[in-house]
Amino acid sequence: MEAEKTSYRPFKFLDRMEGNNHIVLLYDNPKYADLLMARYFSNGLKKGESCIFFTPDNPEQVRKRLSTQGIVIDSIRIFQVEGDNRNRSDALSLLKTIKDEATRGMKPPYRFVGRTISDTGTIEGMKRGLHVEKTGNDHFQEFDCSQMCYYDISEIEQSMRDEWIRALLINHHHAIYASNPDKAVAFETDLLHEEN
Repeated sequence: MEAEKTSYRPFKFLDRMEGNNHIVLLYDNPKYADLLMARYFSNGLKKGESCIFFTPDNPEQVRKRLSTQGIVIDSIRIFQVEGDNRNRSDALSLLKTIKDEATRGMKPPYRFVGRTISDTGTIEGMKRGLHVEKTGNDHFQEFDCSQMCYYDISEIEQSMRDEWIRALLINHHHAIYASNPDKAVAFETDLLHEEN
C-alpha cells in the first residue's frame, strides 16, 4: 500500500493546502477514505496543529482504522458526538458546542475530521445534514479551523443523492472523491460556481 500512498492523486492536493479549509470527502471505498483522512491528519501534525476526529461512530473502531494507516493514535483526539442530533434545531449552536467540547484543553490551530449527522439513508436525515453543512459553511470563518467532512456515497438515500452531492459541493471549499486511483479526484469547488 505504500506505493499507492505516495502516488495517490488526492494526496498532492491535500499536501498543497494552506490555511483554514472546509473539505468534503466523498468515497465509495473506505480504504481510500481512511488513507486520505490519515494523510490529512499527518499533514496537520507536522504543522503542530491539534487534530480531532469527531464521530457518532464507536471511537475504538476509529482508532483501529487510523492506526492501520500509520497514525499514532495518541496524537489525535477522538471525540464521540451524539449519534442522533435531530432534536437540535439550532445547527450553529450544535457545531459550536462540538468544537468547544472536542477541543477542551487543546491549543489552536485545530484540524478536524468529522461528521455530525449519521443518518444519510433517509430523506429527513439528509435534509438535517444539509442544513448543518450549510450553516457550518456560512459561519466557517468563526470556527478558525480546518475541517474535512466525510460521507460514504453508497449509504446516501438514492432519490436525493444528486441534490445531496450538489449541496455538499456548494457548502465546502474543496471536494475529494476517494476511490480507485484511476477515478479519484480533488478540486476547489469554486470551479463549479457560475460566474455572475
